[in-house]
Amino acid sequence: MVNRKCKILIVISFTLISLLFVVVADNFLIYAQNSIKYKAKLTGDNVVPPVNTTAVGKGTFFIDKDHLWWKLNLTGITDPTMTHIHMAKKGVNVTNATIVADLLKSLDQKAKTEKTKNGIIIKGSIDASELLGPMKDKNFTDIQSAINNGTLQIDLHTKKHPDGELRGTIKIFGGNSTKKIAANANTTLSE
Repeated sequence: MVNRKCKILIVISFTLISLLFVVVADNFLIYAQNSIKYKAKLTGDNVVPPVNTTAVGKGTFFIDKDHLWWKLNLTGITDPTMTHIHMAKKGVNVTNATIVADLLKSLDQKAKTEKTKNGIIIKGSIDASELLGPMKDKNFTDIQSAINNGTLQIDLHTKKHPDGELRGTIKIFGGNSTKKIAANANTTLSE
């Protein structure tokens, strides 16, 4: 009799665990359908005027209609002071460009910094209420349109280069504006 009760409990446990996996998988698919992956290569050559630096960086962004999750992998930099997304085309000095998102403003609350052997990794997220300038009171569909038009630049400032040390154009990953990437917030920031 005890053995039969044990078998029943095992079957019930497996059933509940299976249901949990179905719910998690369903949420994963919903996110995958609504987020798009973007990338930016950050170099001193992209700053206007160009900056002589050995530092480089790679930005990864996942966007859905309400959030932007971001990760910057930076080599040769340990002291970022500001990181903005500017509305500007490649080759335009961002000093005169409008800031649409301040990524390090919430560094203490939402962003995390990890030291690496040769630099740092910074990752975080912003929601639509944190958009600035012409994107204030808009959502990330408008940000996606600006990226697809090639009008958003990420600019990283340091103590050594207060006007910007690294810059890059945010582009759709793979160059296909309809390509959807399956990821959730946890894998987005740890890839």
